[in-house]
Amino acid sequence: MQEARCLKHSFEVAESCCRNCGNDFCNECLVYAFGPNKHPYCVSCALAAAGVRANAANRPAYSKREMRRRQKEQRKLERQQKTATKAVASAEIDWSVPEGSSPDFDWADEPVSDDGDKVVSF
Repeated sequence: MQEARCLKHSFEVAESCCRNCGNDFCNECLVYAFGPNKHPYCVSCALAAAGVRANAANRPAYSKREMRRRQKEQRKLERQQKTATKAVASAEIDWSVPEGSSPDFDWADEPVSDDGDKVVSF
């Protein structure tokens, strides 16, 4: 499946689709008027919704039913990605120093005093 591209910037990958017209746009072309959790407007539809330009809105590319279906699929995909990254982030990291490590890093094993200076033994 091919990635969706921005309607105005064909070299950019589409971040989301407009809640009014349904066209795919990159992040620079989107306006999150109701916060990051709600679907965004494209700049043209945002101008029309705000009443700045009545004729600025793009024509709907999809029916309302099709746009709701696409938004539902996008939310499902975002949830799957979120759970996948959460599973990766919860993996344990072994910070122990391997046996027989390089002598170049022996300075890291030297004791340090409370004031941050290295303890020197003679």
